[in-house]
Amino acid sequence: MLQSGGPAREKRKEAEVQAIEMLMKEHRLIEGALDAMEGWLTTLSSQSGSDDKVELARFVSFIRGFADAYHHGKEEDILFVAMVEHGFPRQEGPIAVMLHEHDLGRSLVSALDALAQQSTTWSQEDRGTLEQTVQEFSALLRRHIQKEDQVLYPMADARLPEPVKEEMFRRFQVFEEQQTSNGEQERLRVLGNDLIEAHTP
Repeated sequence: MLQSGGPAREKRKEAEVQAIEMLMKEHRLIEGALDAMEGWLTTLSSQSGSDDKVELARFVSFIRGFADAYHHGKEEDILFVAMVEHGFPRQEGPIAVMLHEHDLGRSLVSALDALAQQSTTWSQEDRGTLEQTVQEFSALLRRHIQKEDQVLYPMADARLPEPVKEEMFRRFQVFEEQQTSNGEQERLRVLGNDLIEAHTP
């Protein structure tokens, strides 16, 4: 007896796995950058009276360009939209929590960017603000990633119909093509790996 679906079913299964795997692989790079930022902060804290606005600006560039515009962009514009269209509430529950945390993260990154753009040498108070903000942002994003990997993504995988996940993967590919056509995403991936190599303990 022939199994139903055959190659077409296998292709759909591959697409839905790839869509979630794509997001999770991006999480690993983001986590590596968080490790690097924490390592950089530890080194900076041991150097009394110094600042490093250039390196902080590089971390901000990676976070805004890759973690937010690129990764969160795919979630907000494609994954969350598909989930809402298939019964997940937007104003409460997991999606509402994820969107709120995206906004919290943006506020913290704006505070880091203000320090990176500051024209005067960081004061002791500025350094305290930097340390607190980096720690708060890193903790927020690590918890956020854990919720997505362990709760949100499995929920989406279990409840979205296979054709929807297939279309979601196709839209991810289109999004990637649009974002990579000018080489910006490759630059951000290289930047993230450079920061990891330079600052991971």
